[in-house]
Amino acid sequence: MKLDGDFVREVRKKANGDGSREARFAFIKEVKEARKKLSTPEVRRTFGECIKEYGRVPVAICVGATIIERRDRLKTRTVRWATSVLELWTNKPYSGIAFAHINDNLHPTRIEEYAGEFMRLTTEEP
Repeated sequence: MKLDGDFVREVRKKANGDGSREARFAFIKEVKEARKKLSTPEVRRTFGECIKEYGRVPVAICVGATIIERRDRLKTRTVRWATSVLELWTNKPYSGIAFAHINDNLHPTRIEEYAGEFMRLTTEEP
């Protein structure tokens, strides 16, 4: 899975900041706010708004964490995208990424519907 080069740079810069503790907590706060807005059965309607409001990186982290949590029911390509995104985040908390999981109360495979276009736009096709 090859992510778009611009997206890779954006994730590394935004998610990792300067590597400090303060940068980590500031980004975690942003991810939690995005997750809160995405955690609704109406996530299809709010997904685009969240990208505009919080940016691609916090939303990508939320989507990636949710995909990893639901990986047993999703396509391999989707799981590889999530793994690639989360590997770029080197300044993660030691406690894990479960706090970023979107709780939309939908069937696990629905994430491929509402986040599918976002994943395609952030991936380089071979």
